[in-house]
Amino acid sequence: MEGFHKSRLSKRGASVIKDGRVRTIHIRLGEVTTEVIVVETEVCIKVSNLAPLGAAKFGCIGDVTGDVAVRFCEEASSSFGNSSVIQPVVVVYINVASVSREQNDKKVVFLFYADDGTTVLGKSELQMTCIDISLDVDADRDGVVEKDSAFKGSWKWGAKGHGAILLVNSDCEAENKSNWQDTDDDQINGPLDLKDMSQMILRSDGPDRLPKDYSLQLYVDEKVAEYVGVFQLSGMKEGKQHHLIGPKKRAAEIKYPGSSAETLFAVEGLSFPDRYFEGYVKIHLALFKRDMPIYEDTVLFKVAPWIMTPNTQEPQIVFVCKISQNKEFVKQLKDFVEGAGYELKVVTELLNRGDRWMQDEIEFGYTEVPHKPIMQVVLDSPRDGGLEKFPLMRCLGPDMGYVTRMSGSLNANSLDSFGNLEVSPPVTVNGKHYPLGRMLIGNALTSSLNGRRMMRVINRFLYAQKVQPLVELYSDWLDVGHIDEFMTFVPAVGSHKGFRVCLASPNTAYEILEHLESRGHGQVTMFENKPVERHSSEVKTITVSELLAVGKLRTDNVKCQAYIDFNRDVLKRELGLEEGDIIDIPQLFSLTVDQDDEVQMQKAGAFYPDMVNMLVLKKHLAIPKPFGPVIDGECAFERFVTSVLEPLGLKCRFFDDWVSYYLKGGEVHCGTNTKRKPFDFKWWNLELIE
Repeated sequence: MEGFHKSRLSKRGASVIKDGRVRTIHIRLGEVTTEVIVVETEVCIKVSNLAPLGAAKFGCIGDVTGDVAVRFCEEASSSFGNSSVIQPVVVVYINVASVSREQNDKKVVFLFYADDGTTVLGKSELQMTCIDISLDVDADRDGVVEKDSAFKGSWKWGAKGHGAILLVNSDCEAENKSNWQDTDDDQINGPLDLKDMSQMILRSDGPDRLPKDYSLQLYVDEKVAEYVGVFQLSGMKEGKQHHLIGPKKRAAEIKYPGSSAETLFAVEGLSFPDRYFEGYVKIHLALFKRDMPIYEDTVLFKVAPWIMTPNTQEPQIVFVCKISQNKEFVKQLKDFVEGAGYELKVVTELLNRGDRWMQDEIEFGYTEVPHKPIMQVVLDSPRDGGLEKFPLMRCLGPDMGYVTRMSGSLNANSLDSFGNLEVSPPVTVNGKHYPLGRMLIGNALTSSLNGRRMMRVINRFLYAQKVQPLVELYSDWLDVGHIDEFMTFVPAVGSHKGFRVCLASPNTAYEILEHLESRGHGQVTMFENKPVERHSSEVKTITVSELLAVGKLRTDNVKCQAYIDFNRDVLKRELGLEEGDIIDIPQLFSLTVDQDDEVQMQKAGAFYPDMVNMLVLKKHLAIPKPFGPVIDGECAFERFVTSVLEPLGLKCRFFDDWVSYYLKGGEVHCGTNTKRKPFDFKWWNLELIE
């Protein structure tokens, strides 16, 4: 059977196939078949099997509007039964260029002829209702939801990349709902809540309504339903919008908008990327004929990650807890912070319940999407001391989100506190740029069988954010186990990297002390009249020569220096540092056995206030006062630290935290926390390969 080359079928109109979509339709000889077709979808009809007995040729007649294009193709050959005759498989492809204005107004008639080419042996008719439907998002990140963008179903990193972005709606705009995040309910909590969501639009054109047996459905895959919420805005009363799709319902039938019409949706993220959720959410629009999908359109959102800010970022607010033992410290800190031009917020004992370790409870960060205000987000640690209620009661609010990760089976250990979580300034390593820096955490050595490690749920959460790739350091050698006990970052304006890393250095401390002894200052006292313990009459006073003569202390610090040097090499390798980027801060440690430790391992604590554990407010540094040997009216340790930091344009102020923090195992940084300005760099512009 052959097709007529001269048929009355118009060749006018586009023959573009939308995303390569082809739909197979079966028609029957002598019958009229009606179908709904989405424009730019090519219809495939196998006509070989339709031919009546004796038919030798066929032809097609299109409608008079002239926008139906048909092509014929012999795609393959097949044999039937035991016949040795090979019959051609003839397929007709139909493409319609424009939408219908009435149902069934696009028609193609198939005619089957005898060998003479004029005698009609049979015919079939296809009547089509052609519609245009498109689910659209802001795929090019310009703040406009374009119609049917070629990039709406994919993601590409980089300044020339594409892909829609979704904000985790983790703040609270709900009135009269304390401790309640917008992600905790399935409704829109006012216009501010709506601003945190991304637009999605269903656009349609064609007849005013779909024929009977056809419907539209919006759905997400089961594995992502708990991570996204979709609201329908069009046709819904304000204040009555609830999740059309969300954790409790992953599919919903929606109304066909009609001719040249739109339905507006708002989409919210419900969770940051994590171990089992890479942050990609696909939302599907399906056209159903009865219970079978016949067409599908898909958009993709990338959930915005949680991002940390380093010491080098501009401070905004400093937080400190006020308790009965640190009133003088808080008074001096207030003078320091406000003198530097920043705001200090004091958390009273009513809320902190005697917990002074503000740094350990929370980590300030942020998340953002294009063309919307940045949302600050606090990460709450699982330690849950006296400050347990502070993040939800005082941090959560409009444009201030909240996120936490807890283990259902494990209790938090000291390494789960956020003095053990830092982030570097932007770095370049072996030609690879990290414009948002790299997160840093402390753990046991990989080879250790009994060491402490940060909880897996936190570790995996941090890894999953991807835009600040994680670096693991060795901190389990410390009693408290936090990386802020041996390292910090300070600004270095005008330098090629813009920052320096300060590392605790027992060797430097001994060099200073040995130099003093050689200059005749061996009898100068250190830590004069400072108590060994709180409320103790025993003091820690010791001379330079006496300290140098303590063999165990020197042995302890040889070990501690080796631990720090191990981390020094990791930092060089992972942050692209050179020796000139590192400043050694004189610091001694002592090793003791924790009697509560099952394996009785020796752990280190600072022998005197740990100067590396400082608060950095741009060029202003609040440094623990070490109470070292005083020569010519000045502490030798302070003089050294000032001499290496102030040439960088920094201003050092030393704080007495001996009783208020040091004797409790922490310092100035441990007792404060700082909310900082987010990066100017946009995370979606990262040249990242996943």
